[in-house]
Amino acid sequence: MKPASRRSSLPIQGSSVVRALDAIGDRWTLLILRDAFLGLRRFEQWQQHLRIARQLLADRLRLLVSQGALRRAQYQAHPPRYDYRLTAMGRDLYALALMIRGWERRWGTGVDAMIGEVTLLHRSCGSRTEPQCVCAKCGEVVNADEISMEKRSSVGRDTYPRVRRRRRSSAISSKAARTAPFLHDAIDVLGDRWTYLVVIATFYGICRFSELSQTLGIATNILSDRLTRLLDAQILQHKTSDQHEDVHEYALTEKGSDLFSVIVALMQWGERWFRGSHETRLTVRHRLCGSRLKARINCNHCGDALRSLDVEYRWPRPDVRRGAARKHSRLDRSLKPDANVEVANRRSRRKVGEKSKAI
Repeated sequence: MKPASRRSSLPIQGSSVVRALDAIGDRWTLLILRDAFLGLRRFEQWQQHLRIARQLLADRLRLLVSQGALRRAQYQAHPPRYDYRLTAMGRDLYALALMIRGWERRWGTGVDAMIGEVTLLHRSCGSRTEPQCVCAKCGEVVNADEISMEKRSSVGRDTYPRVRRRRRSSAISSKAARTAPFLHDAIDVLGDRWTYLVVIATFYGICRFSELSQTLGIATNILSDRLTRLLDAQILQHKTSDQHEDVHEYALTEKGSDLFSVIVALMQWGERWFRGSHETRLTVRHRLCGSRLKARINCNHCGDALRSLDVEYRWPRPDVRRGAARKHSRLDRSLKPDANVEVANRRSRRKVGEKSKAI
């Protein structure tokens, strides 16, 4: 990718990509959306799969509903109970989900301890598919070294909603176990605001510690921590400056550069749903055809665009999936609406104790 000049300021602070990141750039929010695409709809299902505190889950679901990515739908009248379903805005995140999954398969584990490796079947052509990021103008597969980034400013009144900031969670691990949750590595990158902004800055050619701190307005101790995490995850690497041998810079590795499709997908989603009038728009240009890049996610087998309703998730071990489903079903039936995981665990231990006494 052709970097921007160091003399220009990083044009992301007032952009729609930052607003999109404010809306969904939280680790728990991304995990909830991931599971929504996998078919989860009910509060207890998310809680059991993610092992997330009830209050935290309720907070994230309320946020997604208020942002318009999920909607509540009543499925039982007495007592009234609701599930959460993807809206048009939420379904429009499908391209982002596919790009996250593709990056994870290439560089992470791509395996869920409960359900095994997830593969995709394109119903339209009947083939197992690996999504490709292509240029809608010329139809060519887009690579990181074939794009350049520019900025354009809009004039007028802002119309986007203000989003409250949330505490970002947990560290990146470059040594994820094979039992790590599906999309764990990519979500750890995208689920931390500062980490994500540092990655975007490096795409723009902002590579030195002092420049990153000044451009992003980030405290030096936080920047040091995020850079260390990215180095450990092998997304960034150290390099010597071309101008000064005693100056060290940070550069994207092949693994880091491969995140460009995720960034482009998030950028385009943000422009569709969070565009403000007083904003700096990020423009990605495809240098092979010279046009502004409008990314499209295609099936690598037939070349058609992939849509959520045309893609089926497949697990290679159906016995594991059925067993996991039976386990969740039994646990869901045993839980009252106001119960939590610990209550279910205490009930289970009490039953085991009673059986031991009977024996």
